[in-house]
Amino acid sequence: MNRIKPANRFEKSLCRPFFTTAVVALMAGGILPSTAQDNEKPPGWFGGADDRTTMLAYGVPDSDYVMLHFSCTVGKPVVDVYVQDEESRAAEGDVLPVSLSAGGERIEFSEEAVLNAESGGRDVVGHLPLDDTLHHILSATETLEIVVDGHTQTYDMDGAAEPAAALLAACEAPKPAGDLDVTVTNKAKRPLHSLAYAEAGVASFDSDAFGYDPLAPGASRAFTIPGGRDICTFDLVVTFVEEDDGECCSEGERAGQQNLCENNVFIVHD
Repeated sequence: MNRIKPANRFEKSLCRPFFTTAVVALMAGGILPSTAQDNEKPPGWFGGADDRTTMLAYGVPDSDYVMLHFSCTVGKPVVDVYVQDEESRAAEGDVLPVSLSAGGERIEFSEEAVLNAESGGRDVVGHLPLDDTLHHILSATETLEIVVDGHTQTYDMDGAAEPAAALLAACEAPKPAGDLDVTVTNKAKRPLHSLAYAEAGVASFDSDAFGYDPLAPGASRAFTIPGGRDICTFDLVVTFVEEDDGECCSEGERAGQQNLCENNVFIVHD
């Protein structure tokens, strides 16, 4: 990796859910969750990939209709799952129970509801370890059943086999030798919205790898900088959640410079 791709993730205007970012990055046409459906194409399973991330989605390719989405980064055995529930009217931030089941296997998790302005429903994003149970569910040929907040969705797995196999292969591939694992600990009094990083002296920041879920005070998060071992020394910028700010977040604040190859733990202070 010669440089970090241009991004100003720490600006207020870029506070957004994970799903929008992931799908836009993977699909040239751009897919956003919505109730609008392309009537010329029936919904079904399809996949997509860039050089780092592979996805499995249910909806209409090259449209704004996607109801279900799984994604995985090469060498990282964690599957990000996005589910849209058009029926839920839970308040944003309410914790919603979710279950996935297929082929006699079942997984349950809970995550906060995110308002979907397009559909009026709620979105839920989970981060699931790729264990034997999830592997079996994603490889199933039977119906996939998903229950969100008591509302049941069913998906025929016909057509899912090829893109699901590509997703699983990405999850299970060896991690590239140049990738750099970093742990961030938030010792500030405010939730950390994002941490943006760039090669030292190169004002081209990125925070995709860190994720878009706020990091609570006292909590830690591990993430991977693709090709980071080819750079090592990074400039870092942090953005905090402002609870009384209708625009979501503070301005990006320079947090210093660190050789993350020598010390891959970065501690955030007020």
